[in-house]
Amino acid sequence: MTAKDEFKEYKSNPSVEIRNALVEKYLYMVDILIRKYLGKGVEYDDLYQVGAIALVSAVERYDPEKGFEFSSFATPTILGEIKKYFRDKQWSLKVPRRLKEIAAKIQEAKEKLSADLQRNPTVEEIAEFTGFTQEQIIEALEGAKAYGTYSLDKTFDELGEEGESSFLEKYMGFEERGYERIETDEIINSVLNSFSDDYKYIFKERFLLNKSQSDIAKVLGVSQMTISRAERNIIEQFRAELRRS
Repeated sequence: MTAKDEFKEYKSNPSVEIRNALVEKYLYMVDILIRKYLGKGVEYDDLYQVGAIALVSAVERYDPEKGFEFSSFATPTILGEIKKYFRDKQWSLKVPRRLKEIAAKIQEAKEKLSADLQRNPTVEEIAEFTGFTQEQIIEALEGAKAYGTYSLDKTFDELGEEGESSFLEKYMGFEERGYERIETDEIINSVLNSFSDDYKYIFKERFLLNKSQSDIAKVLGVSQMTISRAERNIIEQFRAELRRS
């Protein structure tokens, strides 16, 4: 059964069970979309919850008869809710640019170390990886929770510094239209097109169908460790593409 067939089935029989199955199938989109918003003062779990709720809404509203893919329909819904979340969140402290730059480097280090260590890194490990002191890292992480106060009455010119206006514009939650060509759809397609047949199979079975590493390894005739390494490589390629976008 194709994805559109599954949505047609849900449209004709809108049960909670079918809806939840569709949501689980496309949760990988939420994980991909929120990555570029990490390190900006909101925890992963909070953003994931916002994105997951938006995904539920997208599943409920999607009409497979319209002709476009679900990912193209769901992405603006998820991104819109994330931006709205940033817009509505009350920030109480302006964080110095120095701490924001350190926080961004810390986030990159955390992603790399988490993939290598298969666990969350310690402050000491992040310090060794980045060259920052543990005090700088703790200060930057605490500062990132506040992230900054900007007057909504200011114009972009009044904000002055290069980059500040783009920050405000990014999180104001303005209405966006014309999502036919969606950035994440392009990201996903560009990465998938670069994969070998084995990687495409692993991506589908592991991230879309939620198959275990051992089951995939048996089908491909390789070790579970090989699938584990391939999975980390797949995630890293998506992250690298997101950083470039």
